[in-house]
Amino acid sequence: MRTLIIAITFTLLNSISFSQSHTFGTFNFSAGYDAGFHGVLYNSTYNNGTFEIKQDEDTSAAVTSMFRFDGHINLLKFLSVGLNYRRGKYIEDEENTAAQGNKVSMIALAARLYPVNKDNFVWYLGGSFGLSNLTLNREFDIFTSTIPYQYKFRSPQVGFETGLNWYFAGGFGLNFGLGYTSQNLVMKEFSIDGENQDLSNYENILSSKGVHANIGLTFHLGGD
Repeated sequence: MRTLIIAITFTLLNSISFSQSHTFGTFNFSAGYDAGFHGVLYNSTYNNGTFEIKQDEDTSAAVTSMFRFDGHINLLKFLSVGLNYRRGKYIEDEENTAAQGNKVSMIALAARLYPVNKDNFVWYLGGSFGLSNLTLNREFDIFTSTIPYQYKFRSPQVGFETGLNWYFAGGFGLNFGLGYTSQNLVMKEFSIDGENQDLSNYENILSSKGVHANIGLTFHLGGD
């Protein structure tokens, strides 16, 4: 009996210590909800080649509410690479002109390290580099008419994240994460009532730094 207990104990300890949910060739997918809070600095500068004038500077805040999807493959037990995707609403500070359906999207190549990689639980640290797109739709009342304005921004984006995957039903489970993103969004298009405006002498930059919290479902398959 004593020998049996020792054998069972050794087996359990061995499983806890060495069994890993992410190994070489493991595919991991997560999907869910991402909420972000962003500090925003807007700068507008006019430059005609002879002189430069800073026309506007404004600080504000914004909230993002996005669908998120992450797909990764493990190259090593402790390293995976993949793709992060976010898309949803960009909600501006109430002090700004009333928004009419602002949209934001982020797509990035990502890598993750796994300091903890157990059978039913992993903790990861990651970084990403990609592209952010932001469309602001606003309406202005001019005399008796309401005129729509649209601003389109784009820029590279860098991000950092940490998160947990808890697998409680085979390869299926829950994902929780925290992250940080930074981007200097450059205005690429500006239109008034559907008519594009000339931006050749203007530089309009919306700098955004945000923290994110996410929750969703996750599953993994394959691997050694």
